[in-house]
Amino acid sequence: MADDVILNAGSGGDTIAADEVSGVKYQRIKLAPGGDGAAAYGATSYSYRCAAATNQDSQVVKAAAGVLYGLTVTNSAAYTVYFRLYNLATGPTSASSVWRRYAVPPNGGVREHFPYGVLFTTGLAFRATTGEGDTNATAVAAGDLYVCAEYV
Repeated sequence: MADDVILNAGSGGDTIAADEVSGVKYQRIKLAPGGDGAAAYGATSYSYRCAAATNQDSQVVKAAAGVLYGLTVTNSAAYTVYFRLYNLATGPTSASSVWRRYAVPPNGGVREHFPYGVLFTTGLAFRATTGEGDTNATAVAAGDLYVCAEYV
């Protein structure tokens, strides 16, 4: 682009993105989703939806590194659901790699928006139980939980 600036032009330095407005150059800043060295725009984002089934309290959303931008968890049960996000590429079964914990109220929900994204270096998985402890293995009843994750 003609507006860009080359640092140390005589010695082949890096090029910095810029935009010239009325004779003044303004540096362009990356505001695109994606980790270092990657830009994944909205056309490549994914929305993951999962309704928990009996004895299926853990799910893998993405079995590789990814960036989470939004999360909605809805509980239609009359009990609290304990929901945990993990930095794992496999179905979580314990407290290892818990990134964040949520107590989703009865007949309620939780919504989080991460405008700059949260990088999960290994993978993105979740686990939901009817008990509070990270090692609790009591599965949520079929149809009681609905999860939507927005990620790349």
